[in-house]
Amino acid sequence: MGVGGGEDGRVLDGGGDDMARAGAEDSEVIGLGAAGGEDDLSGIAAEQLSDLRSGGLHAAAGLLAGAVDGGRVAVNLRLDPLEDGEHFRRDGCCGVVVEIKHVSPAILSLTAMATTTRSGLITLLTDFGTQDHFVGVMKGVIAGIAPAARVVDITHEVGAHQVGQGRFLLGQSWPYFPKGTVHVCVVDPGVGTARRPIVVEAGGHLFVGPDNGILTDLLAVKGAKTRALTQAKWHLKNVSQTFHGRDIFAPAAAHLAKGAKVSEAGRLIEDALRLSSGVPQRTGRRFWNGEVAHVDHFGNLITNLAAAEFLPLAVKGLALKVGLTEVGKLVGSYAEAAEGEVVLITGSSGNLEVAMNQGSAARKLGVGLGSPVELEVW
Repeated sequence: MGVGGGEDGRVLDGGGDDMARAGAEDSEVIGLGAAGGEDDLSGIAAEQLSDLRSGGLHAAAGLLAGAVDGGRVAVNLRLDPLEDGEHFRRDGCCGVVVEIKHVSPAILSLTAMATTTRSGLITLLTDFGTQDHFVGVMKGVIAGIAPAARVVDITHEVGAHQVGQGRFLLGQSWPYFPKGTVHVCVVDPGVGTARRPIVVEAGGHLFVGPDNGILTDLLAVKGAKTRALTQAKWHLKNVSQTFHGRDIFAPAAAHLAKGAKVSEAGRLIEDALRLSSGVPQRTGRRFWNGEVAHVDHFGNLITNLAAAEFLPLAVKGLALKVGLTEVGKLVGSYAEAAEGEVVLITGSSGNLEVAMNQGSAARKLGVGLGSPVELEVW
């Protein structure tokens, strides 16, 4: 793609017609567009036409990476006047590469190329903990392949081998990241077995992980596609039997974040593993069985019971049995409960959770991850 620079607002292709006249002494902003089609880019060019003509280009630092939204990138760029023949070049992590060449004191040549709509973000979600070197090594592998990528740790404190908990925490996290993010999800008790590494495209994001059900919910997203991750070029040279996070998932994510085509990962598959557990089951006219999907840092027992689904059924009241305790008081905030009181609340997850004001409900009730709960409404 190119940058609009002519007086008629054309989209320039970098092939000789992309000269913006320099002249103004004041700094100005140039808007660059990518991957949105020529009509979108022409509009951007027209809007920024006066800035382009001014020639002295400055904009907010750090915005070259821009925002990726539905395949369209809009970015701003700062350019200080350059000496003849010098180049300013930045890789914006989202696959947008902008090169500005100072051809003469009065003319600038601007070329922008969009190779992908990736955000340049990679997230990590594992059960590795932080005591060992595992997470750091994965980040090192990513840095060696995609040094411009930004890595965000969602959590490394998933319970060891707790695939269902990893699935829940992933579902609570990925929608808050920009489209084009690559998510690495490694809770992998079957590492080294016949279970497949896979890549799932869903909701404008990419998910890399083992085919063990941790990506179950993504498979149900409209338009989702799943591929077996068999591209050997995306693996480290020596793949161990026990650390696919380092040897397969991290390097594959790095290649994808750099803009590699998802189709190169491997063939499409239709039989990825889907977990049937973790879904509330109705056991009577007024009763449902669920489970504790996660215990957070505060000891809150977060269930798999969606408040929006079950609270409307509680016309007169409700009670949740967890362990040997039945909890029936529903509050709108933790502070509504007396200190040390165990209550029900709709948590930030949108699910019902058992909480204790200024204390740990998990510790007080002797309940943990995976414990069954029974909801009654009336």
